[in-house]
Amino acid sequence: MTEPKDKPPSPDFAEVFSSPDGQDLIADGYLPDPDHANAAAVVFVHGGGWRVGSRHAFRWHAHQLSLHGYVACTIDYRLAPANPYPAALIDCQSALKWVRKQTERFQIRQDRIGVVGSSAGGHLVACLGVRDDPEDTISAQADCVVDVHGIHDFPIIGKSGVGPVMQSVAFLGSAYPENSEIWEDASPALHVSTDTAPMLLIHDPDDEVVPCDQSLLMGNALMRAGRPMQFLPTPGSGHGFVYDPEHAWTRRVWPTMVTWLNQHLPGPHGQS
Repeated sequence: MTEPKDKPPSPDFAEVFSSPDGQDLIADGYLPDPDHANAAAVVFVHGGGWRVGSRHAFRWHAHQLSLHGYVACTIDYRLAPANPYPAALIDCQSALKWVRKQTERFQIRQDRIGVVGSSAGGHLVACLGVRDDPEDTISAQADCVVDVHGIHDFPIIGKSGVGPVMQSVAFLGSAYPENSEIWEDASPALHVSTDTAPMLLIHDPDDEVVPCDQSLLMGNALMRAGRPMQFLPTPGSGHGFVYDPEHAWTRRVWPTMVTWLNQHLPGPHGQS
């Protein structure tokens, strides 16, 4: 991952949104100019194979998105293998519920919460788009998703041995034949329904880390369910650089991402 030279300013706030097992998880947030706020929020979820990484990776993007009128947060989550699935997903769901509890404070609407993630974060935001927490009255499901080279069908990886097998085993806590139910439960492509959030899928056709077929599977599942989706192939991008504003790939993906969010998380008067 390339460290951006164009570093963002410090966040407008850094707050604990959850403390599972006594571990404080923090959201860094950037607030829009009140005169240009669009009543929507976006949560960024970092990558790193579910094993490394931090919220700091998406600070540039969160700050830039706040300039477009969004309340933008970038979050931590518990990492594997010490915290196998579903810990990371539960943490991301906690972050969405925390944001929804701040609607009056941030002047946002509960039905205008989007998520953006890449790699492991791409997988997690896809999960946020397909499922909710039925045990809570506050929704943990995203209203719009931007998913960059995420995994969507773990059993295919487990059966074929193609892709990040070892990372998947560490994340899911067992090999595929030992606990296929967990591998299926963690696969967003297997849980798409008519309630699934609109998704923008971004992937390099020649990605050597996560096969592009993973995003094609997700796209096909969304189309079968009649859900809004867009697939943006990014040849030559590899499996990274989403965090670097100086890289041509980021500059190409960024406007597409903002357009997608504007389309599916409209402002209070329909403005972009």
